[in-house]
Amino acid sequence: MLPLRVRTVLSSCIGIAVGLTLPALAGGATESARTVRDAGSQFTISVPAPWHVQSPSGGMALRATSPAAGADLPDSMDVMARGAPFGVNTPQACERMAEWVMQHVVHIAVTTISTGPATLGEFAAYEHTYTWKADTGESRWSRQVCVVQQRKVFVLTGTTASAASGLLGRAAMLMQIVGSFHLTASAAPATPILSPSTPGGGS
Repeated sequence: MLPLRVRTVLSSCIGIAVGLTLPALAGGATESARTVRDAGSQFTISVPAPWHVQSPSGGMALRATSPAAGADLPDSMDVMARGAPFGVNTPQACERMAEWVMQHVVHIAVTTISTGPATLGEFAAYEHTYTWKADTGESRWSRQVCVVQQRKVFVLTGTTASAASGLLGRAAMLMQIVGSFHLTASAAPATPILSPSTPGGGS
């Protein structure tokens, strides 16, 4: 796990790097990027050309992973899309829901680096940057961004190794992918889902 001071500096530097490099990939103009969409044609994102892209069923609308790198886990981008649960109508509420699911459903213990308001294109968003341990024991770094649009929640999570070596560049690339997110014109509003248990609130 990275010391707090190192994590804070890295997080700040990553934000600067993303601001400098985002327009090229978000615009889809670079040769190394390709634009992909989920099976339901709700959104598009631009990912590096060599990455493997899947569109699983259920709430996980799209998963993109980098090529295998030996025994290490690949970098990844997961996009969840579902009807907004009752009461989840802001990006911050969306992020609280996602964090609750990680802790109480997936049983992942996270160490928070930063949280706060953000923007994703023209949309208001909320971000959560954290580290955690995979089942393999590998320490991972993730930045999760939530938006609520058209009565749907969209949760984008970019993940890489948390080792300080190379983290700045890998994290900046993941945030380029997040920044390329666009809703499609055909994305129909969803009926809100009444959740049987709400984050932090029991039944």
